[in-house]
Amino acid sequence: MQIFEQLDRSSLYETVYSQISLALVEGRLQPDDKVRIRTLAEQLGVSVTPVRDALLRLVREHALEMRGLKDIRVPRMQVDQFQEIRLIRLELEGLAARLVAEKSTPEIIDMLGDILSQNEQARTKGDVALALKLNRLFHSKIGECSGLPVLCGLVENMWLRMGPIIAAVYVRGGQTMISFHYEILDAIKNKDAAAAEAAIKADINATAKIVLAAGILKSADADAEPQAQAG
Repeated sequence: MQIFEQLDRSSLYETVYSQISLALVEGRLQPDDKVRIRTLAEQLGVSVTPVRDALLRLVREHALEMRGLKDIRVPRMQVDQFQEIRLIRLELEGLAARLVAEKSTPEIIDMLGDILSQNEQARTKGDVALALKLNRLFHSKIGECSGLPVLCGLVENMWLRMGPIIAAVYVRGGQTMISFHYEILDAIKNKDAAAAEAAIKADINATAKIVLAAGILKSADADAEPQAQAG
């Protein structure tokens, strides 16, 4: 499946890294998906070198994992890792939502409202790929509108690892995957910082419950068992 567009050959490494990262945060790559260097290079229209370097960087950042010499995959996250990221997201995205509500403008409200409307339409049409993209964009724009670039970068880093997980349960989650976005938007409209923070935290926690119920995460001892048997 062709999921990448061919690239300009300038600044290839950073561009390739950005494109693969975007595929992760938007859920175009899901847990256990194998990432093939040559396939990506062909789809992006570049040599294998920048693709390999970008993938190795994502492995170092734990957004991908190397299971063998030629086996790079989207990791299946452990429960304790997921819970750690959930707690971090609560603080980071909660702060971002609070700051956006405090500085709310008609432009911010219109932008978030437009994203939310498009997301609802995509869900109605069954366009899961577009709905996932817009779901991530809603969260990303809240980080961006906080006015704190470092905070925004930290939020994006969390989504590198969460994007594939959210994609795996998005259909299962149904209306829950978008319902709290309306509460977030209402709070931002009303410049109610506390309500905005509470709503985005409720959104994160509701999604976490769906992920945990889906049984797609590894238990903490899943990797230890084969080692114990081998000993």
